[in-house]
Amino acid sequence: MTAMLLDGAPVTSLVEHVERGGGTGWQRAAHDGAERVLDELERSGLRGRGGAGFSTATKWRSIVSGGADVGERFVVANGAEGEPGTFKDRALLRHNPFLLLEGALIAARTVGARRVFVALKSSFQVEADAVASAASEIDAARWAPDIEIALVRGPDEYLFGEEKALLEVIEGEEPLPRLFPPYLYGLFTTSPQIGWSAGRSLPDDRRDASNPTLVNNIETLSAIPAIVANGGGWYRRFGTAESPGTMICTVSGDTVRHGVGEYELGTPLSTVIAELGGGVADGRAIKYVLSGISNPVLPGELTETPLTYEHMDAAGAGLGTGGFIVYDDRTDPAELAHAVSTFLAVESCGQCSACKLGCQHVTASSVASTESPMEPSTASSAPVSRA
Repeated sequence: MTAMLLDGAPVTSLVEHVERGGGTGWQRAAHDGAERVLDELERSGLRGRGGAGFSTATKWRSIVSGGADVGERFVVANGAEGEPGTFKDRALLRHNPFLLLEGALIAARTVGARRVFVALKSSFQVEADAVASAASEIDAARWAPDIEIALVRGPDEYLFGEEKALLEVIEGEEPLPRLFPPYLYGLFTTSPQIGWSAGRSLPDDRRDASNPTLVNNIETLSAIPAIVANGGGWYRRFGTAESPGTMICTVSGDTVRHGVGEYELGTPLSTVIAELGGGVADGRAIKYVLSGISNPVLPGELTETPLTYEHMDAAGAGLGTGGFIVYDDRTDPAELAHAVSTFLAVESCGQCSACKLGCQHVTASSVASTESPMEPSTASSAPVSRA
């Protein structure tokens, strides 16, 4: 196990954060400028930890492009964490919320944003208290007096974690996705979005603009300070060529115990299951691993697959957010599929028939039991029949 983000005991104050090297990335970013930060981020190869694995440097550069003509910029830290079977963002915020805020401030300085929003579910009270306290300390220390940090509490719906729906919640609307991504149409714009809700009117002295908005997962932003402080080449020492760095993993389901831990990418999934979950019960074997509610299951015979984007894709599954729900050999595969389709039908935004009606049809057509459908946003694993 290699720890970067979860290293040491939990950090409870800004003083402790600085004693561990915190603030160095922020200072270097302020001294060296945006282009140097973007260059180091590109060298690092960091990929978004929210599930898609998209190049972080490319996303940041897309926000910077366009100059002043496209309007204001905003930074949003996505901590909705609605994917069943994952606890990584909450674990990270409980361990060191200052890492997130330092990374978000570096992002804001780099893309030219004056406001940062940290979006968390209303039920994440412990994490919200930690972020609010950390933000208060950073504000009192006058790290970035020209950048405002705001905490936004959203609903428990799965859709809150979708980046366009998340922007709607920040603007006071329901968590229903827009058509265009945030780098095209961001926060507080009145431009046509062809979504379910039109933007608000602006005062007469403010012209309409697209307001590109950077949305990154909490784990992604928390990795930024060390990359800026130590350089992209340093980060490349961990992981693989295509999947550099570490990832915070969650193991739950039919394991001896459930756990959260940080691992270097390239570590075999079997190692993570053994160390965090203690394996499965004696006499049982792993039949499936679900690495995301929209990912195909990984068969038990493929648990030696290295945890990288490229290896998991080649195995026919996906790395997702690093949340792995383990099912042993008592699992009824039809009921597992039924539980997944039920979850997706319930949590669909209902804005297109292919998803909403399609998942409902799959669920209704299933021969599996429907007595215990997976509850939205709270289930750690899908219920299955036991032989």
